[in-house]
Amino acid sequence: MFGGKKKSIEEIEAGDVNTLIGEGCFFEGNLNLSTATRIDGKVKGNIHSEGMLIIGESGSVEGDINCTEVLIHGTVRGNVTARRIELRRGASLSGDIRTDVFIIEEGALYNGHCSMGSSPVPETEGISVPD
Repeated sequence: MFGGKKKSIEEIEAGDVNTLIGEGCFFEGNLNLSTATRIDGKVKGNIHSEGMLIIGESGSVEGDINCTEVLIHGTVRGNVTARRIELRRGASLSGDIRTDVFIIEEGALYNGHCSMGSSPVPETEGISVPD
């Protein structure tokens, strides 16, 4: 009765999304959100959310994301900070991440630096790539 069971990502994905940026929509600017949000369109700007953020298969974000949980089916170009980040098959994330939990399905692409827990994201200068 009190302190109900926390909903899984799949349950939130199926419902409880209060904000939707639909396919074919384009938004430019920063978003500050407090509820579960799904993006199936394009967003150019930073996103801060106190709830879950779902980037649909047709969705794309160009900017930094800071939220509780992120589920990515589409494309993100920017840094992501969240307690939990999931990349699903077909997803693409280019940017540094800071998280406690990072899940990547086979078929997802990730390019960047990953910092888990309280570890800082490493600086890119000084890192050499062998020929």
